[in-house]
This record gives sequence, C-alpha cells and structure tokens, in this order.
Amino acid sequence: MKLTERFHLVASGGNGMDLTDRLDCNVHVLTDGQRHHMFDSGAGLDVEGMLDAMQAGGLDPDGLETLFLTHAHADHSGGAAALKARVPGLRILSGAATAEILAQRDERAISLDRARGGYYPADYQWTPPDVDGVMQPDDPMEVGPYTVTLIETPGHSADHCAFLVTGQGAPALIAGDALFAGGRVVLQEIADCSVADSIASIRKLADLDWDEFYPGHGTFSLKGGRRHARRALDWVAMTGVPAPF
Repeated sequence: MKLTERFHLVASGGNGMDLTDRLDCNVHVLTDGQRHHMFDSGAGLDVEGMLDAMQAGGLDPDGLETLFLTHAHADHSGGAAALKARVPGLRILSGAATAEILAQRDERAISLDRARGGYYPADYQWTPPDVDGVMQPDDPMEVGPYTVTLIETPGHSADHCAFLVTGQGAPALIAGDALFAGGRVVLQEIADCSVADSIASIRKLADLDWDEFYPGHGTFSLKGGRRHARRALDWVAMTGVPAPF
C-alpha cells in the first residue's frame, strides 16, 4: 500500500489494516525508488505476503537494504530472521537494549511465555534474529537521501525506540508502540512496561519536529501527526495516565 512517494505499508494485522497475518504489526518501508529500508518485521507468519505487498507496490524485495527494529516483542521482530534469509545482505539494526534481548533468545525477556495461548497461539514459534548493528540514540544515520535517527522511548517496553526520518519530505516519526493515533498507548502487565516512562517518552516525542506519523498498529497520519502526542499529553493532564489503545 503506497502511502507517500517515500513510504509504503507492506504488513498490518488485526490491530491495523488486515493486510497480512492478524499478529503482524504495521510494517513500513522507506524507499528512494531503488533502495528500501524496512521498519519492524511482523510476527513472521506471513513474510511472503509482506514481500508480495512490496512487489505489488512496485518495490523489488531484493532492493531491501536495512531493517530497523523498534523493539524485541515478537509481533515486531518475529519476521526478521526469515526476511534476512530471503534477502541476503539485509542488515538488521536496533537499539542496544533490543539487541541484547534478541541475543538472549529467551522468550521470557519479551514476556512471550505469558502471552502464548492468549494473544499468541499456543503453537506460535518465535525466531529471534541476529542483529548486525546497534544504533546509538540521537546519532543520525544516512540511508541514501534520508536520515534515520533512533530515539529512545521506553514505556511500552524497556527497550523500545522510535525512529525519526528526515530528507526529501516532511519529517516522519516511526513510532512503533510508543504512541498510537488519538494519543493512545498500550500498557501491559509485563515486568518492563512503565506508565511513568511511557509518559516521559511521549513528552520527548511531542518536543521533536515531525509531521508524518506511522505507528506500530492502527491508523497513521500523513500530516499534522504531532497532534497525536499532544492529545496523549492532554489525556495525562486530565487523568494522570495515557488513554488505552
């Protein structure tokens, strides 16, 4: 699904657009027409559907160069290993905390042991990827004509990061699960979820300059996206907590 000249949506599950498997997060691809850069990878149950969506949008999967992971939760990292096997030379990048969790290869570190049999089917198998590089916060990375900057945004999980994309268009926020449309968030009963950290991360995002808004689930905004962060802070001011997704 082509969203702009730069961005395509190639996967989205039951909490989004129902393009691919119901467990998938929103998977966005940034492209300059020849080279492509993916943000998150879905749960891994419909990787071929994701690649088919790229081709349907005129993007050659063999041009996929980079996969940026917002956090290690299975619906965001579960397809990464299969993508890397399918696209030789694909580089997987993340924040340091996400890379450490994935290296542990322990589903308890992402609370999958608690979620299996509930949100995830009892037979769901998570294959953590090998991370090729760790991005440092607020250290811009050039990818073709674009710049991608990792922003640490703990709260939904302790390792969570968002990405700010600039170059050839309005600044765009790849929010992952830090923030959703309408200023909503997902707060879960897991060890590393923090209301206080989530609010602090939203305040950080609200202070940044961005216009396009691409969250990890649900709908997106092609302009005026920062209003969703301001709406979240309005909820906090009224109730003390963000509104639930």
